Amino acid sequence: MFIKNGWYAAAWADEIGHHLVQKWITGEPVVLYRTQAGEVVALHDRCPHRRASLSKGNLVGDDVQCAYHGITFDCQGNCVRVPGQEKVPSALSLRRYKVVEKWQWIWIWMGQPDEADESLLPAFEYNDSPGWKALGGCIPVKANYQLLTDNLLDLTHETYVHGKTIGNSAVAETPMEYQLNGHEVHVKRIMENTPPPPLFKRVRGFEGNIDRWQIIRFQAPAHISIDARGYPTGVDDLEQGMRWFSLNSLTPVDERNTLYFWTVTRCFDLENEELDEIIKDQILKTFMEDVEVIEAQQVLIETDDRAIPEVSIRADGGSISARRIVEKLAAQDADAGIT
Repeated sequence: MFIKNGWYAAAWADEIGHHLVQKWITGEPVVLYRTQAGEVVALHDRCPHRRASLSKGNLVGDDVQCAYHGITFDCQGNCVRVPGQEKVPSALSLRRYKVVEKWQWIWIWMGQPDEADESLLPAFEYNDSPGWKALGGCIPVKANYQLLTDNLLDLTHETYVHGKTIGNSAVAETPMEYQLNGHEVHVKRIMENTPPPPLFKRVRGFEGNIDRWQIIRFQAPAHISIDARGYPTGVDDLEQGMRWFSLNSLTPVDERNTLYFWTVTRCFDLENEELDEIIKDQILKTFMEDVEVIEAQQVLIETDDRAIPEVSIRADGGSISARRIVEKLAAQDADAGIT
C-alpha cells in the first residue's frame, strides 16, 4: 500500500549529477539527473518504445538517449528524436515527476504533479541549519516500509535490541503518550532520573543519572523525526546535556523493499571530527540491528500460511495511528484514480 500524492526522499543531493541514476519508488522506475545548469530532473525510467531502461542510456546535452534504439527525450519528457524518421509519434513521451531539492535530499512527488504541495514536505530543516551538524546515509532494507515506521514510532525495542548503544531498561519501563494531529502522529516518552545509555555516556561523558526525552513526530507518508535529549537530572542546560534529531525518511521501493534515508544532526561539539566518526559508526550499528530484526520479520510475515492475526498492545498506539493515516490517504488516491 503506497500513498502516491506525497513526498518521498529519492536521493541525497550530492548523489545526483550530470549522469543518469535509477531509483525504484512506490513500484515505479525513475531516472534522475541534473541538467548542465544544475536543475534536478526525474523522468519515468521506461522507454515507451520497447520498455528499455533509459537509465542505461546516455545524456546528450540535457536529453536522455535510449541505449536500445537511440530514441531521445528532453528534460520535460518530450521525444525530440527518432532515428530514421522525421515524424515523432504523439504517444512517444515520458512522465516527468515533480522534484524539490531541500535539506540535503532530493524529494519526489509520485502522484499528480499539479497537486505537489511543498508545504507537505517533512519538517527536516535541522538537516541543513546553522548551528547543527548532520551525519547520515541510506540503507537498503529488504522489508516493507511500514515495518520500519512501526519500529521508529515505538522505541520500546531499544531496551532489547540496542543495549550496547542507545538502549537501557528505562525505555521499556517508561510509558509513552501519543496524539493525532491531522496527518501526523506525535509520541512522547520522558524518562526521569535514569542511567544514561552507553552511547550517551560516550558522547557527553555523563557520570550520574539523566533526564531523557524522546519526542517523535510522524508525517505522512513515511517521515519520522526523533528529538532526543539528555540532561543531568534536574538540570535544563544544553551546555551540560545533549540534543540531537534522528531524521528518517522511508521510501518504498516496492511492497517488500525500502530505501531508509537517515541522518543524526546535533547542536553540540560541532568541530569534533572524532565525535563525528563515533556517532556515525554507533548509529549505523544501531540501525543495522533494526534491519536484522525487521528483515527476519518480513520473511515470517510472507511465509505465514495460516495468517495468524497480530495482537496489539498499548505501546502500538502511535504506529497503529500512522497506519490508519496511510490507509486513508492511499484510499483517497485510489478514489481519484491515482494508482
